[in-house]
Amino acid sequence: MTTPAWYQELLAVGEVLAAADASELAAWRGPGADADGADPDDVPPLTVRLGTLGRAFAEHAAELSPTQRREVLRVLEEVQVSGTESDATAVTTGFFEAVLSAGDRGTDLRPLWPDLGPESRAYCLAWNRFTGAESPDWMN
Repeated sequence: MTTPAWYQELLAVGEVLAAADASELAAWRGPGADADGADPDDVPPLTVRLGTLGRAFAEHAAELSPTQRREVLRVLEEVQVSGTESDATAVTTGFFEAVLSAGDRGTDLRPLWPDLGPESRAYCLAWNRFTGAESPDWMN
């Protein structure tokens, strides 16, 4: 499975995301796999990788600058608006569901909400409705 160019944009935003992805790739490829000689197409499914990035993003958002956070969310919004259907689905079910799950575990997502685009916000609210979770007032 090839890695989309927009995913590489996410990894370039900051070391937090790049390190989370590198750890996911190492776990996927197993012990003893040489990262430099690894097949670039030997990667986990995109949804899995985005779930890893979503968790890292939510848990380490304070380590990213506001510009970095906005850039991550801008790229993901663009994928939802203009990307393929499968990429948009991977973004929502991988990244945003992981972010919301981190919120359920106590991570404060309020600082991130203003920077989410309309598609991202709509998905998060729809996911909360679907799961029966009450959206906090700051999400409305």
